[in-house]
Amino acid sequence: MDSSEATAYAWIIRTLVTCREEAERLDLKDLSNLINMAVFQTALDWEGRDPADGAKTSLDALLRLKMKLAFSERSDNVVLLNSKTAGEA
Repeated sequence: MDSSEATAYAWIIRTLVTCREEAERLDLKDLSNLINMAVFQTALDWEGRDPADGAKTSLDALLRLKMKLAFSERSDNVVLLNSKTAGEA
């Protein structure tokens, strides 16, 4: 994946998180949950992982890593972790 694709995935995640925050502010819990699923799916697509292969990777660690990567372009206060630090096998 080239850097322009990674930048696009990061932008999608940031946009979805902004929408989720607004949905939560409006107390739209179902919409917030759907957006959370979209964020998770975007992280999986970014990594090229299939959730059915969950035994091969820690999906929570993958999501945390991708969220940190997505927000690192917006804030200098985000610490990027390597895969072992993030809990990936």
